[in-house]
Order: sequence, then C-alpha cells, then structure tokens
Amino acid sequence: MVLFRKTCEELDRRRAPRFAPDPELGCFVLDPHAGCWRPATIRDISLTGIALLATEPFDTQKVLTIELRLDKRGFVRKFLIEVRHADICYPNDAWLHGCQFTHPLSEYELQLLM
Repeated sequence: MVLFRKTCEELDRRRAPRFAPDPELGCFVLDPHAGCWRPATIRDISLTGIALLATEPFDTQKVLTIELRLDKRGFVRKFLIEVRHADICYPNDAWLHGCQFTHPLSEYELQLLM
C-alpha cells in the first residue's frame, strides 16, 4: 500500500475565514485517556473552528477540552472542540487536526487571540 502525504495547505477543509493566532497564544489539549494536558500548536483559528498540529493523532468525532492561554492579555479559557479530521502533514509529519468549536467564538474572543 502506498501512502501519499499531503501538505498542510492541501488538507485545508474549513470554509470560515481563518486567521493566524498571536504567536504567544498557547494551546493545551486534555488527553482523555491519560488525564493530562498535552501541548498543541495552533495553525489557524476562526469563529467556528481551530486547526491544531500535534505529534500524535486525536480521535476523530470526539469532543475534547482545550485550554487557550495568552498571558500578556490575561486570557485563559477552556473550550470544547470536536475533532472533524486528523491527517498526517508533510513536511514535518505532525498531525493536522481540523476541529470545530462546540460553541462558536465571539468576535471579541477571536480578536483577543489574534
């Protein structure tokens, strides 16, 4: 079986306008199996979803808790997300996760995170 790797841009599936987050925005995903927080990198964010890069795949169709932290603005908040898809992403072989917020962000929240 031959596996074809795609670039992150080829795996992009979101329809809502997305934006680059503030470079200092931290993201942690609660691992439901181990009960601990794992770091993830935010590729982009929109009112309705977030694209996360991680070293391991998250289960698709699962609802996960994430914590977004931006210390310079005093922003720390947890959100529920549903993992819509997970694909390996070339060239760094990270897992790209397309996730949908269970409740969309407000315009204010999105502006704070950019």
